[in-house]
Amino acid sequence: MLRGVMPDAAGTRPVDAAPPATRMQRLEGRVILGVKAGADGVTRLDRLYQSGSARLRLPKGPDLEGVLINTGGGLTGGDVLETEVIVAAGARATVTTQAAEKIYRASAGEARVLNRLEVAGRLDWLPQETILFDGARLCRRLEVEMAAGATLLAAEATVFGRTARGERVAHGLFRDEWRIRVGGRLVYADTVRLSGDIDAQLARAAVAGGACAVASCLYVAPDAEGLVEAVRDLLRADGVKAGASAWNGLLALRLVARDGQALLRALAPVIEFLRGMPVPRVWRC
Repeated sequence: MLRGVMPDAAGTRPVDAAPPATRMQRLEGRVILGVKAGADGVTRLDRLYQSGSARLRLPKGPDLEGVLINTGGGLTGGDVLETEVIVAAGARATVTTQAAEKIYRASAGEARVLNRLEVAGRLDWLPQETILFDGARLCRRLEVEMAAGATLLAAEATVFGRTARGERVAHGLFRDEWRIRVGGRLVYADTVRLSGDIDAQLARAAVAGGACAVASCLYVAPDAEGLVEAVRDLLRADGVKAGASAWNGLLALRLVARDGQALLRALAPVIEFLRGMPVPRVWRC
């Protein structure tokens, strides 16, 4: 049997050749937020850039609170979200998210989230929890450059599986990297990596003891070390295991819980204590 050919835009292609691979459309988004303090000491918007599926809103209120929105409704393999926040000296800002970020099953590649923070004043980086579905693959990185004397409160909560449905993450990837520098010097480096059967790994006593919700919280400030005992007193909650340590001008916490609700109930009082005000408004909606 003779092999036929048919014309295409590039020339000719055998009729029995495999069709070219179709690249699926992927989500990309980027936000840049800059704030500064006016002569009256009030923090004001200095710069705002947004592209793709990433948006930022600034609700009216007594404090500058930025709310990140992913109009794509979630992330999967190949998606990329980038956020950059610059807080000038004397300014104070809170950045959170409109809702929990959902990481869906990935057919190929990983969802990538890169957050870069530059802090000379005070920044409370408080996104709502991230929920990983079974088969999800997420690589997340937090990079922070701080000036000496600046203040950062950062918290990231992650829930593995939709706990209300009894879902577990039997396969997937979760890589979470934190790098914090003060005055150009690295003061905190932390990497969490879970791959394969994540549920089985979380069941290990040395990992999470069967918990499926985890959170990391870091407070970097001149008064950080002196608050460790007060924070430990706040961490006593049912269904949650937690610990806090302080050194070199920072206070680090890790929490694990049986579900996302228990985790947030334990984390919220700590955040309110460290920031001296309630959690962001969208947390209470």
